[in-house]
Amino acid sequence: MAINRYGAEARAYWRKWLPKRYNALPDPTAFFTALGEQVEAQVGDLWDQYVIADTAPTDETHEERVARLAQLKARAEHEVLEETVRLEPEPEAGLEADDGLESDEAYDARLAHLQQHTEWVSTTADALLDGNLQLSDLDDQQLRHVLDYMTPSFLRLFGTSVEDQRARGRDL
Repeated sequence: MAINRYGAEARAYWRKWLPKRYNALPDPTAFFTALGEQVEAQVGDLWDQYVIADTAPTDETHEERVARLAQLKARAEHEVLEETVRLEPEPEAGLEADDGLESDEAYDARLAHLQQHTEWVSTTADALLDGNLQLSDLDDQQLRHVLDYMTPSFLRLFGTSVEDQRARGRDL
């Protein structure tokens, strides 16, 4: 199994900020694959808790709902990553000239891409819910993108689950 996005983020963080610990790992790929899966599960569980505890405004539009759920997911990701990945840096780690800040142009481009992606996810989720699109119409990467923004229980609306989709050969 490949390293997921949380494992990749952890690997990059550990390389820069925890180089001694990183270099001491006997099998970094296995370690970060497992860590990424652990983080993904913890984020999903915490996000589910936040969604259950959250009260949606009565006049909320679909776009506002998508944004609210994305904010809850970002909160869950931040908390889990702070606890499991972004550990206290080792002394003298990451002291190179790169300050880690992106340019205004890169930030604007990233923000525009995020907006387009969020709109695509919203439109795709709506089409799935309206029956204008089927899960089988999405390739694995597209379905992963939808599930990145929707709680995994979203698949229950279609009588399936991540595990069921994986059993059917989907790479989720």
